[in-house]
Amino acid sequence: MKLKSMVFIVLSMIFLAAGCSTNGTVENKLSLPKNIPDFVQKGDFEKIDWDRTVTEFDTGTRDDMIGNKNKLGIIGPKLQPSKVEKWLWHFWGIDKGELTVVGYNKDTSKITPVLSDGDWSRDGIGGGKIEGADASIPSNVILPEAGKWALLVYIDDKLFDTLVFKINE
Repeated sequence: MKLKSMVFIVLSMIFLAAGCSTNGTVENKLSLPKNIPDFVQKGDFEKIDWDRTVTEFDTGTRDDMIGNKNKLGIIGPKLQPSKVEKWLWHFWGIDKGELTVVGYNKDTSKITPVLSDGDWSRDGIGGGKIEGADASIPSNVILPEAGKWALLVYIDDKLFDTLVFKINE
């Protein structure tokens, strides 16, 4: 009888502990900024493939573009923390739209606008075919700190692609 009682108590404690624990997902740790666009969802951050980092690729007209080939590419210098850089974004599969870029630091869970003016979005993707892409847009960009960053890129309020970078000091 004592053994049954002991087993029951142990199983009850395990069940209680399992019921009180969190699943440790990004969604449970994440707090979206109050001013972030409504279409950006916590689930977008859970889908980040941190192993799919940007690569340098050849477009047929130049070989120094970085990003995800045939989807989204950038021409510009490597980012350094707190330094504004100019990038030329290139898009395949779209020819116009509004660009929104959300930065997420994996190490600190910081979420920030990437466009250097502090806005989340800007209109103006277009310009015709350039460097093999269907559309492009220039912008100044900045990230506030070093770490492994995901840039979630939205076009017209829909997640278009994610770029994963390691930003060093």
